[in-house]
Amino acid sequence: MARPSRRQSVGYVAHFESGFTGFADKGSVMKNTSGPSQRMFFCWLLIFLCLSLGGCAAGGGTARNAPRVSPDQSLVSVYLSTNGVSAERISLTVDGVALLVGDLWIDLSADAVKLEREKIEGKQMLLGIGAFPTGDCTRIRFNVKDIRVGGDGGPGLEDRQIELPFSRSVALAGNGSTCLFVEWQLAPPAPGEARFVPHFSARSQEVPLGGDLAYVVCDDIDTLYLIRTDVNFVVAALGLPGPLGELVVDPVRRRLYILSSGERAIHVFNSANTQYLDRIPLSIAVKPRHMSLSADGASAFVTDAATNRVMKVDLASRLVAAQATVGFRPERVLAFDDGGGWVAVSSPTAQRISILNAETFALVKEIPAGLEADSLLFWNGQLYVGERGSSSVSSFDYRTGRQLARITVGIEPAYLLGVDNKIFVSNYRDASLSVFYAGQNATARRVPVGDGPFVLAVSERRRQLYIANRDLHGLTIMDLSGERVKGVIPLGGTPFSIGILD
Repeated sequence: MARPSRRQSVGYVAHFESGFTGFADKGSVMKNTSGPSQRMFFCWLLIFLCLSLGGCAAGGGTARNAPRVSPDQSLVSVYLSTNGVSAERISLTVDGVALLVGDLWIDLSADAVKLEREKIEGKQMLLGIGAFPTGDCTRIRFNVKDIRVGGDGGPGLEDRQIELPFSRSVALAGNGSTCLFVEWQLAPPAPGEARFVPHFSARSQEVPLGGDLAYVVCDDIDTLYLIRTDVNFVVAALGLPGPLGELVVDPVRRRLYILSSGERAIHVFNSANTQYLDRIPLSIAVKPRHMSLSADGASAFVTDAATNRVMKVDLASRLVAAQATVGFRPERVLAFDDGGGWVAVSSPTAQRISILNAETFALVKEIPAGLEADSLLFWNGQLYVGERGSSSVSSFDYRTGRQLARITVGIEPAYLLGVDNKIFVSNYRDASLSVFYAGQNATARRVPVGDGPFVLAVSERRRQLYIANRDLHGLTIMDLSGERVKGVIPLGGTPFSIGILD
C-alpha cells in the first residue's frame, strides 16, 4: 500500500504538561515603555494573538513537534508496565533506551524516567517514541540507576545496564508504527538473592482480537493505537497514510473505517482481528476530514471543507452515491435516524446547520446557529449543537429549525456525547467536562479532566468514558457511575478521534 512521505524527526517522551507561557514576560515590558492608551491597545492585541494562535480551531493541540518518519523509517512507541505485586517501597530511574535494529544500536531520544513502584504498579507508562530505520529489531537495552529500596532514604543498589531480547524479532516497516513493551517484574527475590534485584522482560506487540477495544487516531503521527478497555493498556499501534481524519466503528458488521485526508480515501479494517480489508477512494474530495456512519452501516457521510461538499459513500459498491454543496467550509457531520434517515452538517464559519434527507440527499432545511457552531448530537428527539465561539450548547427542533434552548457550558465546547439521560460536553479551553440532563436548560456540574479535552467515546460494557486530551497527548478515563477520573492512558501522539468496540 503506497504511503506519502512524512517529515523526519527525533523521538520524544510524552510528558503531561499544562499551561501557556508564551507571552509571560511581554506585559512587564509594555508596562514600562507605554502609556495607558498604548497599554490598552497592546493588551487587546495580546488577547487577539493568543486567540488566533491557540484558539481558532478546537483540538489544535500544542505546538510541540511530533516525531515523523521518512519512507525508510518506522515509528516505535516504547511502553513500560509492572508484572506481579510487591510490598516494597522501590524506586529507580530508567534512561539510555536503545534498540538493536539489524546490527546497530540506535538510541531512543527520551528523558530519564523515575519509577516508583507504588505509583506505577498496575499502570502503564510511555518511555518514549521515536523514528527508527527499517529492519529487524531484536533487542532493547536501557540503564537502571538510582535504585532505592525502602524509599529515598533506603539503601541504594549498584547501577546496571539491562539488555533484553524480544520473544520474536520485530519487523520495522517503512512509514509504519508499532509498540514495544518492557515489563518490570515485581516478584519477591529468589532464594540467595539480595533484598531486591530489578528484573525486566521485553515483548513486541500482538494485535488483539476484536472486543473490549478502543481505537484512537493520532493525527500528528498518522498512527492508530489499540487499547484494551478491560485494563486500559495500549496493546498495539498501526501506521496509516495520512493526514488521518475521523474513524467510525460498525459494531454489527465488525468494521472499522478510518478517513485519510492525505490519500482522499477511507481505509477499511475487519475489527474482529484488525486485518486491513479495503481502500475506498474519494477522488472528488480535496481534504476530507470528518465522517459519520448511517444507522444501518450501509453508508458513510464525509465532509470536505475545501470544496464545501458533503458526500454519501455507498460502502458496498465503494462509490460516492451522492454529493451536495452545503454551507461554507462544512466540518462535523452526523447521520441520525428519527422515523427516517437524516444528515446534519455544521458550518462554523457560516454559523449554520444544514439538514439533508439521507436517502435523496436533498437539502431539507438550514438552521441559523450560534458563533462557530461545530459539534453535533441527536439525543431524545433534539439536535444539540456545540457553539465554540459563545461557550454554549443550543438545542433545536431539526424539522422546524426552532431553537429550543441555549445552555451555557465551559470555554470552547469541542464535542458532545449522550449517555443514559445525560449529555457530556468537552470544554477544550478550560480543561473540563460540562454535564447536563437531556431536556434541562442548565449545566448540572463541571468535572475537571485535564488540559485540552476534545472528542469523547463511551464503553457501555465497562461504564467508562474516554476523553481525548490533545494537550496532554493521552486519554483520560472517567468512571461513568461516579463521574470520577480513574486514570490517564499516555499516547505517542495527539488523539483526534476515538471509536469503541465493546
